[in-house]
Amino acid sequence: MNVDLMFALGKIPTILSYLHVTLLISICAMAGTLVFSVIITMIRYYNVKILTPIVNVYIDIFRGTPLLTQMFFIYYGLAQVIPFFRDMSPLTASIVVLALNASAYTTENMRAALESVPKGQTEAGLATGMTKLQVMRYIVLPQAARVELPALANDFIALLKNSSMAYTLGVREIMGQASLVGNAGFKFFEAYLDAFIIYFCLSKLIGIGQKALEKRFSQGVK
Repeated sequence: MNVDLMFALGKIPTILSYLHVTLLISICAMAGTLVFSVIITMIRYYNVKILTPIVNVYIDIFRGTPLLTQMFFIYYGLAQVIPFFRDMSPLTASIVVLALNASAYTTENMRAALESVPKGQTEAGLATGMTKLQVMRYIVLPQAARVELPALANDFIALLKNSSMAYTLGVREIMGQASLVGNAGFKFFEAYLDAFIIYFCLSKLIGIGQKALEKRFSQGVK
């Protein structure tokens, strides 16, 4: 097999030209994940009677099925029975499914972070006359955020990598463009090598940012 490294090098800018789509999917999905996860975590943390069993089923479903299956089921399957999904663009569908999938995992990390705060601090806050909401905002959340930060960074890296699944719905992002480049020149090794390197570099950059944030948070604690 002849590997054309010059072809691979020359096609990196072409594949990178769709970086903005990958970042759009990842950032929007992460924003949705945070919203969904906070809502679900609060429901489970306060054990809301009617809603807790529902969110538990949701978590079981999305943790127990493959992401690709979820994408196909929601975009192609539900579109046949629910008009809302029928009118959804592939890009929007990708973001929604990624957010729903990631939330099933992130909410577990969030709950663990909340439960890492000693109960005595919550009780002390309530004893001073603070409401449950005030205790959560001023005592529990600031401490839980420091615990949750590394996990959130890892979740974002996972979302970034999982965004490559969007090309299966027809979205042209990094992976989709790499596939087109490979098909056009029959240079599949070189094209996917480019995608491999790009995803790796992006993950490392996020990891560096994560370390910097952790360092800043730890200095704040001191």
